[in-house]
Amino acid sequence: MDNIAHASSAEVEKVIQQRNQRLATRQKINNRIADDGSLLGSTSDISHLLLHELSIFVNKLSQANSLAEMRASTESLKNAIGAIEGKVASGEVELPYQIKGQTAALDEALTRAHGVSNLLK
Repeated sequence: MDNIAHASSAEVEKVIQQRNQRLATRQKINNRIADDGSLLGSTSDISHLLLHELSIFVNKLSQANSLAEMRASTESLKNAIGAIEGKVASGEVELPYQIKGQTAALDEALTRAHGVSNLLK
């Protein structure tokens, strides 16, 4: 709700409650799991790992001449992240986007990306 000035009192109260809940959740994460710098560091580490592994995969795949070579091109990526699928499937690990919902998580990411892009123009 971007233009809260024209909203009804009930709508304003709902927005305030949602924002307060989000702040409370973020504070719990900060206190119990990791501070913002640690979360950013983990995100950076994973982004770099995936970028590196994807680069290895793409380069090997682009040179593959057979199905066996295509399968072999996945080994490094599989070794790096393959176990995650089983951990999620068994419930050992739950990912935040699963709680939010995939559509909501993607919408949030795209909205943020678009907003940052607009600021960079």
